[in-house]
Amino acid sequence: MLCEQIQEYVDVSREIVKVMVSDTAAGALKKSLDRQESMIESLLETDTQASQLILDLMSVEEKVAQTLLDTEETKQKTSSKLQKLERELQEACKRNEALETSIKFLQKELEELKVMENEISDLQREADEDTTTVIPSAVYLAKLFHNVTKIDWDYNCDPTLIKGIHYGGEIAQPICIDSNQHSKLFICNYLWSLLSTDW
Repeated sequence: MLCEQIQEYVDVSREIVKVMVSDTAAGALKKSLDRQESMIESLLETDTQASQLILDLMSVEEKVAQTLLDTEETKQKTSSKLQKLERELQEACKRNEALETSIKFLQKELEELKVMENEISDLQREADEDTTTVIPSAVYLAKLFHNVTKIDWDYNCDPTLIKGIHYGGEIAQPICIDSNQHSKLFICNYLWSLLSTDW
Protein backbone atom coordinates (compact mmCIF):
# COMPACT_ATOMS: atom_id res chain seq x y z
CA MET A 1 0.00 0.00 0.00
CA LEU A 2 2.84 2.38 0.87
CA CYS A 3 4.53 1.67 -2.48
CA GLU A 4 1.31 2.49 -4.31
CA GLN A 5 1.05 5.79 -2.46
CA ILE A 6 4.64 6.69 -3.26
CA GLN A 7 4.05 5.84 -6.93
CA GLU A 8 0.94 8.01 -6.85
CA TYR A 9 3.00 10.82 -5.31
CA VAL A 10 5.54 10.50 -8.13
CA ASP A 11 2.75 10.60 -10.69
CA VAL A 12 1.31 13.72 -9.07
CA SER A 13 4.72 15.39 -9.17
CA ARG A 14 4.98 14.70 -12.92
CA GLU A 15 1.53 16.09 -13.42
CA ILE A 16 2.58 19.26 -11.57
CA VAL A 17 5.57 19.67 -13.88
CA LYS A 18 3.32 19.21 -16.93
CA VAL A 19 0.83 21.74 -15.63
CA MET A 20 3.53 24.24 -14.89
CA VAL A 21 4.67 23.99 -18.46
CA SER A 22 1.10 24.32 -19.91
CA ASP A 23 -1.15 27.40 -20.18
CA THR A 24 -3.81 26.36 -17.73
CA ALA A 25 -1.25 26.14 -15.00
CA ALA A 26 -3.08 27.92 -12.18
CA GLY A 27 -6.18 25.67 -12.16
CA ALA A 28 -4.25 22.49 -12.70
CA LEU A 29 -1.72 23.51 -10.03
CA LYS A 30 -4.47 24.08 -7.48
CA LYS A 31 -5.97 20.73 -8.36
CA SER A 32 -2.58 19.06 -8.07
CA LEU A 33 -1.83 20.75 -4.73
CA ASP A 34 -5.14 19.56 -3.33
CA ARG A 35 -4.35 16.06 -4.45
CA GLN A 36 -0.85 16.30 -3.00
CA GLU A 37 -2.19 17.55 0.35
CA SER A 38 -4.70 14.69 0.42
CA MET A 39 -1.92 12.23 -0.29
CA ILE A 40 0.33 13.69 2.41
CA GLU A 41 -2.49 13.38 4.93
CA SER A 42 -3.05 9.82 3.80
CA LEU A 43 0.70 9.13 4.14
CA LEU A 44 0.76 10.60 7.65
CA GLU A 45 -2.25 8.56 8.68
CA THR A 46 -0.67 5.43 7.24
CA ASP A 47 2.58 6.23 9.06
CA THR A 48 0.67 6.68 12.33
CA GLN A 49 -1.16 3.38 11.81
CA ALA A 50 2.12 1.62 10.95
CA SER A 51 3.77 3.04 14.07
CA GLN A 52 0.85 1.89 16.19
CA LEU A 53 1.00 -1.56 14.59
CA ILE A 54 4.73 -1.72 15.32
CA LEU A 55 4.12 -0.71 18.96
CA ASP A 56 1.33 -3.29 19.25
CA LEU A 57 3.59 -5.93 17.72
CA MET A 58 6.42 -5.05 20.11
CA SER A 59 3.99 -5.21 23.05
CA VAL A 60 2.75 -8.64 21.91
CA GLU A 61 6.35 -9.82 21.44
CA GLU A 62 7.23 -8.59 24.93
CA LYS A 63 4.21 -10.39 26.39
CA VAL A 64 5.09 -13.58 24.50
CA ALA A 65 8.72 -13.32 25.67
CA GLN A 66 7.58 -12.81 29.29
CA THR A 67 5.17 -15.74 28.96
CA LEU A 68 8.01 -17.90 27.64
CA LEU A 69 10.26 -16.84 30.54
CA ASP A 70 7.49 -17.56 33.05
CA THR A 71 6.79 -20.91 31.39
CA GLU A 72 10.50 -21.82 31.49
CA GLU A 73 10.73 -20.84 35.16
CA THR A 74 7.61 -22.88 35.97
CA LYS A 75 9.07 -25.79 33.99
CA GLN A 76 12.34 -25.62 35.96
CA LYS A 77 10.47 -25.40 39.28
CA THR A 78 8.24 -28.33 38.29
CA SER A 79 11.27 -30.34 37.15
CA SER A 80 13.07 -29.61 40.43
CA LYS A 81 9.98 -30.55 42.43
CA LEU A 82 9.58 -33.75 40.38
CA GLN A 83 13.22 -34.74 41.04
CA LYS A 84 12.72 -34.08 44.76
CA LEU A 85 9.55 -36.21 44.76
CA GLU A 86 11.40 -39.00 42.92
CA ARG A 87 14.19 -38.93 45.54
CA GLU A 88 11.62 -38.99 48.36
CA LEU A 89 9.84 -41.88 46.63
CA GLN A 90 13.09 -43.86 46.36
CA GLU A 91 13.87 -43.20 50.05
CA ALA A 92 10.32 -44.22 50.99
CA CYS A 93 10.71 -47.43 48.96
CA LYS A 94 13.98 -48.21 50.77
CA ARG A 95 12.34 -47.53 54.16
CA ASN A 96 9.39 -49.69 53.12
CA GLU A 97 11.72 -52.56 52.17
CA ALA A 98 13.53 -52.24 55.51
CA LEU A 99 10.21 -52.19 57.37
CA GLU A 100 8.97 -55.25 55.46
CA THR A 101 12.20 -57.08 56.34
CA SER A 102 11.79 -56.08 60.00
CA ILE A 103 8.14 -57.17 59.97
CA LYS A 104 9.07 -60.57 58.51
CA PHE A 105 11.81 -60.98 61.13
CA LEU A 106 9.44 -59.97 63.95
CA GLN A 107 6.71 -62.30 62.62
CA LYS A 108 9.23 -65.16 62.63
CA GLU A 109 10.29 -64.25 66.19
CA LEU A 110 6.61 -64.08 67.23
CA GLU A 111 5.93 -67.51 65.74
CA GLU A 112 8.93 -68.94 67.60
CA LEU A 113 7.72 -67.32 70.83
CA LYS A 114 4.24 -68.80 70.28
CA VAL A 115 5.78 -72.25 69.80
CA MET A 116 7.82 -71.77 72.98
CA GLU A 117 4.71 -70.55 74.82
CA ASN A 118 2.81 -73.65 73.69
CA GLU A 119 5.67 -75.89 74.83
CA ILE A 120 5.76 -74.13 78.21
CA SER A 121 1.98 -74.46 78.49
CA ASP A 122 2.24 -78.18 77.72
CA LEU A 123 4.97 -78.59 80.33
CA GLN A 124 2.91 -76.62 82.85
CA ARG A 125 -0.14 -78.82 82.16
CA GLU A 126 1.97 -81.95 82.55
CA ALA A 127 3.39 -80.60 85.82
CA ASP A 128 -0.10 -79.69 87.05
CA GLU A 129 -1.48 -83.12 86.10
CA ASP A 130 1.40 -84.98 87.74
CA THR A 131 0.65 -84.06 91.36
CA THR A 132 1.81 -87.42 92.71
CA THR A 133 5.48 -86.50 92.39
CA VAL A 134 6.62 -84.92 95.63
CA ILE A 135 10.12 -83.55 95.98
CA PRO A 136 11.15 -84.01 99.62
CA SER A 137 12.95 -81.24 101.43
CA ALA A 138 16.55 -81.59 102.64
CA VAL A 139 15.39 -81.64 106.29
CA TYR A 140 12.95 -84.47 105.56
CA LEU A 141 15.68 -86.47 103.79
CA ALA A 142 18.10 -85.90 106.66
CA LYS A 143 15.51 -87.13 109.19
CA LEU A 144 14.67 -90.11 106.99
CA PHE A 145 18.36 -91.09 106.69
CA HIS A 146 18.80 -90.68 110.46
CA ASN A 147 15.77 -92.86 111.19
CA VAL A 148 16.94 -95.58 108.80
CA THR A 149 20.70 -95.52 109.55
CA LYS A 150 20.57 -94.37 113.20
CA ILE A 151 23.76 -92.35 112.55
CA ASP A 152 24.43 -88.78 113.75
CA TRP A 153 27.05 -87.30 111.42
CA ASP A 154 29.73 -84.89 112.55
CA TYR A 155 29.78 -82.23 109.82
CA ASN A 156 32.42 -80.07 111.56
CA CYS A 157 35.29 -82.55 111.20
CA ASP A 158 38.11 -82.59 108.66
CA PRO A 159 36.74 -83.20 105.11
CA THR A 160 38.96 -86.26 104.70
CA LEU A 161 37.37 -87.89 107.78
CA ILE A 162 33.98 -89.57 107.98
CA LYS A 163 32.84 -89.13 111.60
CA GLY A 164 29.64 -89.77 113.46
CA ILE A 165 27.94 -91.97 116.08
CA HIS A 166 25.86 -95.05 115.26
CA TYR A 167 22.95 -95.69 117.67
CA GLY A 168 21.62 -98.81 115.97
CA GLY A 169 22.92 -101.38 118.45
CA GLU A 170 22.65 -101.77 122.21
CA ILE A 171 25.66 -99.51 122.67
CA ALA A 172 26.36 -96.34 120.69
CA GLN A 173 29.30 -96.92 118.42
CA PRO A 174 31.57 -94.07 117.21
CA ILE A 175 32.52 -93.95 113.52
CA CYS A 176 35.85 -92.45 112.40
CA ILE A 177 37.13 -93.42 108.95
CA ASP A 178 39.98 -91.73 107.09
CA SER A 179 38.89 -91.54 103.41
CA ASN A 180 42.54 -91.21 102.33
CA GLN A 181 43.38 -94.65 103.79
CA HIS A 182 40.32 -96.62 102.67
CA SER A 183 38.57 -97.02 99.31
CA LYS A 184 35.04 -95.81 98.66
CA LEU A 185 33.90 -99.41 98.24
CA PHE A 186 35.23 -100.35 101.68
CA ILE A 187 33.60 -97.29 103.31
CA CYS A 188 30.26 -98.04 101.62
CA ASN A 189 30.31 -101.71 102.62
CA TYR A 190 31.26 -100.83 106.20
CA LEU A 191 28.42 -98.32 106.58
CA TRP A 192 25.89 -100.77 105.06
CA SER A 193 27.07 -103.41 107.53
CA LEU A 194 26.03 -101.11 110.38
CA LEU A 195 22.38 -101.13 109.29
CA SER A 196 20.01 -103.59 110.86
CA THR A 197 18.32 -106.10 108.53
CA ASP A 198 15.53 -106.78 111.03
CA TRP A 199 12.32 -105.17 109.88
